[in-house]
Amino acid sequence: MTLERIILAIYLLACMFIGLIVSKRALVSDDDYWVGGRRIGISMNALAIMAALASGGSIIGVMGLAYSNGIPFALSLFSGAVIGFPLASILVANPLRNFGKYTITDFLVFRFPHPIIRIGVPVIIVFSFTIYIIAQLKAAGITAESLLGFPYHQGVILFTVVFIIYVSFGGMLAVTWTDMFQGALMVVIVLGTAFYLTLNNDLTVAPLIEATNRSSNLGLLKQQSITSYIGSFVIWAAAISVVPHIVMRIYSSKDSYSAKLSLNVAILLYSVMILSSLLIIVPMGKILFPGLDDADMVFLRVVESSFPPLVRGLAVAAVIAAVMSTTDALLLACSSAVAHDLLGYFLPNLKERVKSRIRVYSTWLIGLLAMAFAFNPPALITIFYSSAIGILCAGLFVPTIAGIWWKQANTTAGICAFLFGIATYIIIQFFPGAPPLSAILIALPASVVGLILGNQFGGRVSDSIIESMSKLHV
Repeated sequence: MTLERIILAIYLLACMFIGLIVSKRALVSDDDYWVGGRRIGISMNALAIMAALASGGSIIGVMGLAYSNGIPFALSLFSGAVIGFPLASILVANPLRNFGKYTITDFLVFRFPHPIIRIGVPVIIVFSFTIYIIAQLKAAGITAESLLGFPYHQGVILFTVVFIIYVSFGGMLAVTWTDMFQGALMVVIVLGTAFYLTLNNDLTVAPLIEATNRSSNLGLLKQQSITSYIGSFVIWAAAISVVPHIVMRIYSSKDSYSAKLSLNVAILLYSVMILSSLLIIVPMGKILFPGLDDADMVFLRVVESSFPPLVRGLAVAAVIAAVMSTTDALLLACSSAVAHDLLGYFLPNLKERVKSRIRVYSTWLIGLLAMAFAFNPPALITIFYSSAIGILCAGLFVPTIAGIWWKQANTTAGICAFLFGIATYIIIQFFPGAPPLSAILIALPASVVGLILGNQFGGRVSDSIIESMSKLHV
């Protein structure tokens, strides 16, 4: 246990050190803090994007989801993200990078200028991402409890304070540097675990075949409603184009070509890691530990039973890397929603020193709030945070895509698309008996209806917006 704690301590101190080192440059301007000065290269950005998506949910949660609800359900969610990355590179990467701002709210407010968009979008972002952060903190807490012997609450507090420190002071530069190393560590540990389990087992057939022979539910489609399978796919296929922490990565790229290539390289890395998890590690977990009370513990139990302290320490660091690489990006996006989108609207003439303080304070506020809620987390974290991402997709996907590609979409259309999508999603999500993650299948068409109806009643789009939009497609 001592060696694992030493490895983790070194890792956490390194993250904070990076944040403090880059803080002198990051706190100088909005460009440096929010988007890393727009000079992040392809390799670094691809690893950082992969790490931002490959959250604690990807290592802890997705394996737990497959363990409890079957591999097909987890694959439906994962395959949505696989489609989402090339979709984003085609639909949004070039125009948003050419737009050259900081957040998804910046674009939507420019395209559909109205207080409902200016206030509503960042509020939804903060709400959804706080839920997402809570799910990540659960992964950190159960890892600390299982492999380090820390009480759950102490683990949550420790990791929350660490990532708040380096995000609040280092901004996008700190997030990028730490995410690059965290992404590499995740890939090595997950692939290494899968490779070791493949070579070192007593099975006469592949782990996947043996596991499904012993527990047929692991491979059955009927574990969930078909609408849940389709809904989870649609949520993550749509999410990549609009979730703020990925959009901010697009803004941070050197140019639109780098943004596109970074997205596609990221999904290759992500795909290899997730497929290794679902097709090798989860089946071995089902064979070795067939009756886990908390399905999210499957990866941790496999690591604990299969490896010596040194590797367990690196595995702990990898899980925490997955948590922190997503949580830091989420926290930066939440901070931007508060400090840049909301306060920038209400208090546009603040001095740079005051802006810097607000960025730091908002990061601490959101992080500590998520920590408080993480003390009593839900059972399956992937379902939990996917539902939150569904709200974002329901409200932002149609306005964003229409705003980029339909020049005649007016402000009323954008507002109606935003409100119709969110309202429909919330109603269906909380309707008794609604299958998990299925609300998006009705919410997105409702958002399209709102777009079309709103466009009939709204005014004409100004010539200046049409001209500006034409330039974004160059």
